[in-house]
Amino acid sequence: MRIINRTRKTVVAETVEVAGSFWKKSLGLMFRGGIDEKAGFLMEFGKPSKDLYSIWMLGMFFPIDVIFISAEKEVTDVYENVPPLSLNLRTWKVYRPTRPVKWILEVKAGRAKKTRTKPGDRLSF
Repeated sequence: MRIINRTRKTVVAETVEVAGSFWKKSLGLMFRGGIDEKAGFLMEFGKPSKDLYSIWMLGMFFPIDVIFISAEKEVTDVYENVPPLSLNLRTWKVYRPTRPVKWILEVKAGRAKKTRTKPGDRLSF
């Protein structure tokens, strides 16, 4: 599967790992050494919500970009270069969407900027 930014005509993720199960979504990219430049990790949720789904960086060893996506496949929020959790209390942050979302996409840090992905963009996958 590929994720295309239809608004900017760019490829956000060339290859996508889809997390459908509770455990796969809970683990996300934790304890991995990295993610490929054009890869993505897509978490799919049943019911769109802005209160139920969030990201935090416990167990992460590398920064990522986090893209929240609505049921209409519109980007609601982009958090760029989110750092792994560390002893620095500024990294102890939970990243939440501002509007209801159905998907969360994690990509290599810098990928959102490289593909010019911003809130309001329309995606296809």
